Formats: sequence, C-alpha cells, structure tokens
Amino acid sequence: MTIEKRYEFKKELMQIHKPDLRDPKRTPKDNEFVFTDGTVVLLPPMADATVTQGARDFEQFMYTSMGVAVLVSKNPVPGAKTVKIVLNQNIGAASGYMGYRITIEKDAILLEGYDSRGVAQGLYFMEDLMGVRRAPYLKQEVIARKAVFEERTSQSPFGMFQWNDEAFAHMAHMGMDTIALWLNGPNKDHFDNFIDINALAERAEKYGIDLRFGLYAKHNVHPDDPGAEEFYENLYGPLLDACPKFKGFGLVGEATEFHSKDPKAGKAPRLMNFVDNIPTGKCTPGWWPCYDYAEWVSLIHKVAKRHCPDIQLQFSTYNWGYAPEEDRIALIDRLPTDITVQATWDMFEQRQMGDSIQDGVDYSLNFVGPGKYFVSEAEACKRRGIRLSANAQASARTWDFGMIPYEPMPYQWMKRWQGLVEAADKWGLTSILENIHYGFHPSIMVELEKFMFFTPYEGATPEQWLLKLIAREYGDENVAAVDLAFRKFSEAINYYPATNEDQYGGFRTGPSFPFWMQDPRVGLTPLPNGGRKPVTRLGAHQYYWAWYTPDIAGRNSLPGVRIYDEMELLNKCRALLREGMVSLLTIENENRSLEKLKALTTFMINSCTTVINIKEFYIKLQQLSIIGDKEKAAKILDEIEALLIAERKNAEDTIPAVQADSRLGWEAMQDYLCDEEALRWKMRQIDYELEFELPKFRKSNSL
Repeated sequence: MTIEKRYEFKKELMQIHKPDLRDPKRTPKDNEFVFTDGTVVLLPPMADATVTQGARDFEQFMYTSMGVAVLVSKNPVPGAKTVKIVLNQNIGAASGYMGYRITIEKDAILLEGYDSRGVAQGLYFMEDLMGVRRAPYLKQEVIARKAVFEERTSQSPFGMFQWNDEAFAHMAHMGMDTIALWLNGPNKDHFDNFIDINALAERAEKYGIDLRFGLYAKHNVHPDDPGAEEFYENLYGPLLDACPKFKGFGLVGEATEFHSKDPKAGKAPRLMNFVDNIPTGKCTPGWWPCYDYAEWVSLIHKVAKRHCPDIQLQFSTYNWGYAPEEDRIALIDRLPTDITVQATWDMFEQRQMGDSIQDGVDYSLNFVGPGKYFVSEAEACKRRGIRLSANAQASARTWDFGMIPYEPMPYQWMKRWQGLVEAADKWGLTSILENIHYGFHPSIMVELEKFMFFTPYEGATPEQWLLKLIAREYGDENVAAVDLAFRKFSEAINYYPATNEDQYGGFRTGPSFPFWMQDPRVGLTPLPNGGRKPVTRLGAHQYYWAWYTPDIAGRNSLPGVRIYDEMELLNKCRALLREGMVSLLTIENENRSLEKLKALTTFMINSCTTVINIKEFYIKLQQLSIIGDKEKAAKILDEIEALLIAERKNAEDTIPAVQADSRLGWEAMQDYLCDEEALRWKMRQIDYELEFELPKFRKSNSL
C-alpha cells in the first residue's frame, strides 16, 4: 500500500497533465488525424496571452501525456501537419462565450475560437478527446461547442488564497473562469495577509480567469444617513483604484453588518439584539431580506462604477432563503435591474425523510435541486430582467463529507448539472458559484461537469463520456466494476440526512470527531501559524461544533424525533456505500487511482459509522440523565462503553485510508482535521473516557 506524507497530494496537483497516458498498442483508424513529431500549432499573428498559454499547454500535454513533440509557432512550416488557430465570431452554433469550432481533416485541423478563451477551451477539448482515446489521434469531424454559463467561480484546489499558476491551469481545464477573493482591504486578504492583487490578475488573465472580491468590512452606514456616499467612497474607492482589474464584487448579508431600518429586522451586529441579556426575537439584518437593501445596493454600485465603469455587482440572498416568499420577492422587486442576484440552489428545502421533516442546510448533494426558494427568486429576476446567478456548489463538493476531495456520485451530480443547464434556458441563469472556501479537486467528476456545462458534443452523451473517463482513469477492464460502485454511491446519497448536527459535527471532520461524556473540547485543531491545540469553541479556523449539538430552528422536526429516522437512513446510506466498495474489491489489477478511490470509499463509510455512533452515544447520555434506576443506568453505561470501544476501532480502521491519500482528512481552510495524527488523538481521547470518565459515572451510580 502507498503511504503518503501530509500535503503530498499537492505534488500531484502540480502536475497538470498525466504522464504517459498513451497506450502504445492503439493504432490509428483510417478516419483519424494523427499527431506526429513536428506537427505545427499555428498561432494567429496577434495571439494574446490566453491563446498563447492555451497553445503552450497543448504542447505540454502532447509531450507529457502522448509522447509527441509538437511545435507552437506563428510561422507556417511547409509540408508539416498543422493545427491552425484563428479567431472568428461567426462560427454558427458555437458563436458565443468560450465558443469553438474544430474542423478535423486527414492532415489538418482548423480551430476557430469565438474569443481567446474559446481557443483555449478548444485546445483543452482536443486534449480530453485524446485522453479518453489514450492516443494522439482525433476522429475526422466538426465539433462546435460553447459555454452554457458566462461565469463559473471557484476557490483554489491548493488551499484558501493559494493562487499559483497550477491552480489557474486546473481551473481553466475545467472551464472555470473566475476566482473570488475574500478581502479586508486593498491588497489584504480576509486574514490580513498581503496579497498582490494586480500581479494576481495579470497571471490569472493568461489562463482566461477573472477576479471577483467580497469586502469583509463593516458596512454600517445606512444609505439615508448623512455622509453615506462619502463613507462608501472611502470604503470601496481605494480598493478599486489600487486594483482596477476586478470584473465584479459581491455583497453577502452575513459579511457586511448592514444597519437596516426595516422594522421586521433587528440590529447589527448580532449582539445588539439583546435587552438585559434577553433576546429581542428579531434577527440581525444580515439574515433578513430588509426592504432598504435596495437603496444600499444602488449606492454601493454607484460608487463602484465611478471607479470601474464595467464592474458587476452580485447581491447574494443566501442568508434569508428561509424567510417568507412575500418578503424576499418584495426586496427583489425593489432592487436595481443592472445587478446580478445570486440565490442558493438547494438550501432551505423542507423535505420528508422517513417520518420526519428535514430542512436543507448548506450544502448537500442529497437534494439535487432546484429548491422552492431558488425557483421563486429565479422567476422574480426573470420578470424584472435582473441577471441570475446560482450558489450551486456544483464542482463535486459539498459539506456532506467535509474532509474528502470530491463526492464520487456522478449519477446524482449529473441530475444537478442538468438542472442547472435547464435553468439557463428557463430563467436565464448566467453564472454559478461552484464552491466556497473548500474549493474543488481535479477528478473525473469535475471533468464530467465541464462536459455538461458546454453545449452538447455529438460524439458522446454525458453517460457515455463518464464511461470513457472511467476507462481512462481505472482501466478498460474495470469499467463495469467502477461504474457499479458509482451507481451505488449515487444511490447512497439519497439516504443521507443533511443536518446541522452532523454537517458541523461528525461529517465535517470525519472519524476524528471526539466522543465526550462531559466537558467537550473540539479536538486537535490546526492553528494559522502552525501547530495544533485542543479548543473548546467554534472560531475563525474551527468550522465545527465541540460535540453533538441539537439544532432547533423551527424548520425541521425536533431532534429527539428525527434522530431515529436519521439513524435508519444513515444505515441505508452506509450499506449502499459498502456495496459499492464490494464492487471495487472485485478488481484484481489495481492502479493508483483505484487505490485512492477505495481509500475515499473507506473514509465515507467510516464517517457514516462515526455519525451513527455519535447519535447512539447522544441518545444514551440523554437516557442516562433521567433514567431513575441504577440497574438500568448500569446497563446504559455498559452500552456506552461498547460504543466507545467500537468508535475507537472505527478511527483506527480509518488510518490506512488517510495514509493512502494525503488529501483525505484535509480541508482548504481548516487544514488537517482527520489525518493519522488527528485519528490517533481521537483514539487517545476515547482511552481517556474509558479510563477516567466512565469509571466516574459508574462510581456515582454505585452510591
């Protein structure tokens, strides 16, 4: 078994193209163009940085993956096979953003790009075709495609704020074209570290990638207040003057502390909504669709356009999707029409699961969407002519399993992706927020997503393309076994109950989640400046709860009612994941990709076990607190002991999985929360409970 060191997965991320992908046994067919050494990639005379970078990437792919040395040139080479690149905004069905038309003949290829990014995407798709062919051959045909969406925004696969050229290259290959920076001010990221935004913009531009930002600052002046315009001029003006290349910026309620005058809302910040330590019952404006957000948005947009006339403002309704539809739509009806509204695709959807009602939390693949909240706002935006964006978490990651690189559930993902494509036709959906700080990880899932987010390719359906990707990644002889596993995983997620208790608990961290009988502490939490320490509260770098914390918000069934449905559903989910693993275990000729897929599957199964166990643990502790009978209490304590022993073994059994793939147990902002060290900490924590805490309970029960 391969054992990786911490962060070793980043070495693999530095390699954009898979080495030696070519199968030497494959021979060309009569109807295929054959790349040979010396084939010329002929650039247009005025090729910009994006076109040139795309051609250089193609050159690297041919050499690294196919063993063929092509020549990138602006000058024709007599007698050489040629891939000629031109810019042409009249390419039929491919005319549009990122559009390309590829005409492949016996000895020549013509690549016409609607724009520079279309050229790059055309080159990437030729790489994709040769990748699944595993040979430097392309079928003679005409391919005409364009992007479905005008913008797809992502964070880095290397970690929060880690924007190296390789991160841009991975994004560009997946058709993503925008990064979102979380800033505290000019050249200051969200944690006050220096960031050279102009240099970043220059590097990103080569890969066809734009920059957006969100400003994490107090927006605590109401637009009606004296000096409001000057206040926002001082807030946004220096940033936009210092960094003029931003394509757009976003406003999110929770990040701004807007001081609304809406009588239905409370005050900002949140701590102001108490009188003598008694809550007022009103929520802070960041979580309510206040009517005067409209004037606030208009003022900030006016100020921003004074500095950057083409800048786009994106206003998120993420925080108040639970609010009554009439309040939400009333706000949209007052907003200016020259902005973009971003609604969340799947959240706040109340659904029957077992005998309980579950409320859609952020974020889950369990519900493919769109939800009623999204649909209501999409219809309102279409009626008013406002551009629409979706916070869709589409790049194969959600909070379902917080410490994994991607969710290997392609058949469920395809349903979400197809829904998003249909939303573009139905409501004019123009852009997608692909992920939050956890970013994405290159995998065949996001490759399949890219395939679906361009107009159709006549040579394959999405299902057929998936099978080609499986064959390339895991071997032709293993397609059936891997596909069966993916189908089982895709079915399993339908039984996953997305709850705050678990997505901020055992599913957030994985099997390292601690089991405290009392005096809870989160765990061995990474610190921003290195090192680790146990902590007792949720903080800036600890996006999880200290122990099983019941969530009562009036939108889902009481925890004590639904917990039993959740356990039943999770047992079904785990059983299907195990069936998928059984299929993978039938494979005899395992490659490295299969080894990592099995490790990922183990991690998901064991995470389910942790969450099932913590629910049982919570129930028994609650029963123990009111049992009223010593003999029954002794029996429950025995059951708690058995649970702790089983969970200790579950943590230990996870260690080989995180050793096999260093990406498991890591998250872009929280760092390693479930690596071998954290799992061994968990084992020691349970040893403490068994040696010290449990005997206290038994001694008290004997008195």
